[in-house]
Order: sequence, then C-alpha cells, then structure tokens
Amino acid sequence: MTCGLLVREPRYFDLGALFGRVERFEAYRRRSLGTLVAPQRSLDAELLKEGGAFERTWSKEVAALIALKRSDTTETRIGARRARAATARLADRIEMARAASLAGLKVKARVQLWRRNGEPLDLTGATN
Repeated sequence: MTCGLLVREPRYFDLGALFGRVERFEAYRRRSLGTLVAPQRSLDAELLKEGGAFERTWSKEVAALIALKRSDTTETRIGARRARAATARLADRIEMARAASLAGLKVKARVQLWRRNGEPLDLTGATN
C-alpha cells in the first residue's frame, strides 16, 4: 500500500543529448560574451597604446634627469626639459581619454602617479 503517494520509476537521461545541449549553450554564451568584451577592448586600444608610449617617455625622462644630476650642463637641462614636455603632452592626452576597462584605468592611474611624483628635480635652476 502506498498511502496515496505516487512512486515513479527512476528517469534515465540520454547523456549524449544533454552534453550536446550544454556544448551548444556554452558556444552561444562565448559568442555573447565576446560581443560584450570586444567593444571595451577597442575603446581602450588607443589608450593602452598611449599608455605604452607614456611609460617609454617617462623612462626617457628619468634617464634625462639622471644625466642632469650627474652633469649639470646646458645640454642636459635642455634634454630634461624636452623629455618632461614630451611626457606632459602624453599625460594630458591620457587624462582626457575615457577608460572603459580596468587596463585603461591602470594607465590613467600611472599618469596620476607621474603627476604627483614626476618632478623629482627643479629644472628652473633654483637650489634651496
């Protein structure tokens, strides 16, 4: 006597059909995610390129400042000012750009770091 409970036979699934559905769903999901991620990468592509150029320019600026520290001549002062101006131009462009991803925000953060600590020496010639 089952007391009004309906007892069912265990169900058997066709695992091949189930896995086929899962694979189709995963392929659809990857296509959908790809369309969401691709525009962000293309939006930040220019910003990331400018970030790489900024890092190279900043390292040249640091090298120019080291040369200025070792030998304070007119040539090294001019070189340091030019390197500083080139880095500042790139920093201005990066600050005006819109970041759409975490990588873009990292580039903007590096520029802010340069803005805060990018002037290790006073290039006007005044000494304290």
